[in-house]
Amino acid sequence: MHQAPRLRTPTVFTLTILWVALAAAPCAFGAPGDVDIPAPPPQVLGDGLIVPGQRVGTIRLVMSLQQILEAAGEGYRREVFEEHGIILYEWRAKGLWVSLDARTRAVRVISVFGTTDRFRTDKGITLMMPFPRAEAAYGREYRRWLCAEDRILLVRYPALGLQFGVVNDPSKPMIHRRIFQIGVFKPGPLPAVQGCRESPGS
Repeated sequence: MHQAPRLRTPTVFTLTILWVALAAAPCAFGAPGDVDIPAPPPQVLGDGLIVPGQRVGTIRLVMSLQQILEAAGEGYRREVFEEHGIILYEWRAKGLWVSLDARTRAVRVISVFGTTDRFRTDKGITLMMPFPRAEAAYGREYRRWLCAEDRILLVRYPALGLQFGVVNDPSKPMIHRRIFQIGVFKPGPLPAVQGCRESPGS
């Protein structure tokens, strides 16, 4: 099975949502740069459709935390990243992250992660696809950050409310430039990604 990066620090939500938590979401667990992605989740939430700026399956940005917990079910892990003002809920078995603003408890980012192709965006992009497929589908009106010693690339489309966590490790050609996280957030400007450096290139 292909393996892809897994972060533990705020870089994750960064990538995740981040890993959007800021935009997104924190990274999963493990030291920055570790390559260890969980197996494909055994189930998909609702129709598995990822709609930028709106939802991931049955989990919607407009939901309250209580509604999300009821919809996603048991088996989650909660982590607080006080220095970044983020609270992260993770359902490892479902491949789901939800990050909240620690002060307001508002949902920041909803994302999926892993290697399954059972989640897909409104334009047919799935986890583990090469990022150029997403770029062809959504264009180049994005911002990019290099994270976790440059082994992770976060690509965020502010106008759409969509972000991708991409493997950035040429030493692993099987997974280099493949998508291991897809997140949605409310369209608009978001805080800079802490722990990452913005990269203009392509």
